Amino acid sequence: MWIFSKHVLVRMKERGFTHDDILMILNGNVPTLVYPSPIEKTVDLYFGKTASGFIMIPVDRFKKTIITVRPMRKEEKIIFLKEIKNGRV
Repeated sequence: MWIFSKHVLVRMKERGFTHDDILMILNGNVPTLVYPSPIEKTVDLYFGKTASGFIMIPVDRFKKTIITVRPMRKEEKIIFLKEIKNGRV
């Protein structure tokens, strides 16, 4: 079970993302890439696409806490699409 903090709920609303969007990515129900954070040792970065768009979700893998949600940056989206095309997902 994932923990949605108040911060995450505010960001989701601001950015037009739903609980379903976030859970589809975190549970791997849509093409998803997961990378360990290069900065925080306990954080994984989830990249996925839902009907709401291309989303990046950093989570604390041990606490199962969602840190925030945001749209993918342009360069992240390019890598994501390339990885999908190459069958990485």
